[in-house]
Amino acid sequence: MVKRGQVVKGALGHFALFVLNFLVFVGIVESFQILANGLPFINALILGYMLVHSVILLSVQLGIQVLELIRIRMPTLLISYYFQFSDDETLPIPLLDPVKSRLGVVVLLLVISGGPIFYPIFAASGLLFVYAILVVIPFDLPTLVHYFVMFLNWMPPLLVLIVGILIVSIVIIEFRHL
Repeated sequence: MVKRGQVVKGALGHFALFVLNFLVFVGIVESFQILANGLPFINALILGYMLVHSVILLSVQLGIQVLELIRIRMPTLLISYYFQFSDDETLPIPLLDPVKSRLGVVVLLLVISGGPIFYPIFAASGLLFVYAILVVIPFDLPTLVHYFVMFLNWMPPLLVLIVGILIVSIVIIEFRHL
């Protein structure tokens, strides 16, 4: 029998994940407007990659959340899912296991290629956009868009750093298994 505390914890977890997904969605939608305004080529390329990447990850995240609601399980945040288990453990959701499922391979590639970085970026920008729309604050939407464009100017060196860390991590893991 399921205890009341587990039900409350699951309901709060799903609600919190729904709010996070909504904020990411708002951040993505508002960022599409920035992309349409005409950015320098490299910024448009990076923002386009971030948007496509995050749209795919968000759609899979929402699908997994609906599946877990149907099965009455605790919610899973995909950007941290694969980091919760060791190499020897079997993943509890076979759909997300890259050995058993092609979707698992796609999700793992999305997580490795920037999911833990892009998802919080769009969640934070979505929170700022929602906050600017709902509450009268000194930030107006053009100011927030300007800050986001300034952030995009810093993305090329950040992406080089991410790719470098990824390459070093893969090399370290491969040498560990030899």
